[in-house]
Amino acid sequence: MSEEILMIVDAVSREKGVEKEIIFGALEAALATATR
Repeated sequence: MSEEILMIVDAVSREKGVEKEIIFGALEAALATATR
């Protein structure tokens, strides 16, 4: 599953022109919120 996430992040990064670090930060924030 983690490999799939990396592939999705890479694809979104290329398609939208957003740095991967920003996407990972957003994912981290979303997961932190979801676990509360």
